[in-house]
Amino acid sequence: MPEYQRFDAVACEFPRPRVPLLPALHWADIGFGGGTVAPALIDGTAVRHFARGRYAMHAACQAGGIGPGTVLLAPSYHCRTMIDPALALGGTVLFYAVDSDLTPRVDSIRALLAPRDHGIKALVLPHYFGFEQPPALLAAVSAVCRHHGIMLIEDCSHAWQVAAKRAQTGQANADHVLMASPYKFFGCEDGGVLWANPALFPITPPAKPGLLREIKAFKSAWSRNRAAHATATAAEPRDPALRGHDILERHDGPSAQYEPAMENKNSLALSRWVMRRTRIAPLVERRRRHYTQWLEAVAGARGGQALMPDLPDDCAPYMFPITIAEPDPVFYQLKHAGMPIFRWDDMAVSSCTVARNYRLHLLHLPCHQGLSAQQMAWMTALVSKALA
Repeated sequence: MPEYQRFDAVACEFPRPRVPLLPALHWADIGFGGGTVAPALIDGTAVRHFARGRYAMHAACQAGGIGPGTVLLAPSYHCRTMIDPALALGGTVLFYAVDSDLTPRVDSIRALLAPRDHGIKALVLPHYFGFEQPPALLAAVSAVCRHHGIMLIEDCSHAWQVAAKRAQTGQANADHVLMASPYKFFGCEDGGVLWANPALFPITPPAKPGLLREIKAFKSAWSRNRAAHATATAAEPRDPALRGHDILERHDGPSAQYEPAMENKNSLALSRWVMRRTRIAPLVERRRRHYTQWLEAVAGARGGQALMPDLPDDCAPYMFPITIAEPDPVFYQLKHAGMPIFRWDDMAVSSCTVARNYRLHLLHLPCHQGLSAQQMAWMTALVSKALA
């Protein structure tokens, strides 16, 4: 039975983030004469839409043959929703090691595939934080998958632009698919996309949302748009002694974040409209500018450093990943101040030292296109001070 280590933050009484973690709908991003997303990425027989990326991953695992008695290979550094779909299908998950730059250890993958009775049907390869995995390494992993006859699932949940470049690869092959989470890139309310050979799709497409769900989504988008423009201010002082604690758990099924009833639900028409109409170039430029601001803010910091200090010319970053030397007190100081932070601190236990370390030491900080200059200034000053 899988073992998970989960950080329980209930006792911390953290305030709500003062800045949105993900982008909201901004009308300035919409091109009413048409967007700049290639139509083939959104429409066509080789594309399927889902309510969230995790359900696109579920369909990818199904296409790869994951089910009872079978195994999915996943990276040791992962969020729970990356592996939930395989567990929901009755499969199990084995974890390959990653290096400190989050590239997969091919030797670890080969070792897991060595036994004759490994039962492995598919392998997940993420493009973390919007950064494409190195081409040579991607080719090596792909070759290993082909040699062993297993499905390669490229997880582009963080990397819409990588998916845009590589989607055709998934659409043309029966043993290679790609999936993404567009709501992490566009200002839309939901969305998961799977690009695959049409022969791999079930005959019945996901069910379309009803009118009530569309109306609720429009109201949510409107309210998130207003909240996104709020001025970032420090949270009310909290007891600095409040601390969370780790819990060790064992269970076979998916996490509470996974809803089986949503597996065959289509994304909102509103979300797909936003995707079709969004002007990509200014969105990417703002993300890159915010990422550069983060690099400048933490340059020379004693208490932390950027995990990915070089921003490739074609990269549209999802988050700014930073490793911190001391989670206690830095993480608590930032969270109590209202800083928006993702941290994958609910993770399956593995032998990978990098994953074990990054679980609490790697923070994901927002750099999305919806952040105002004031919000960026507040966040960078807060983090710079905490890491000084």
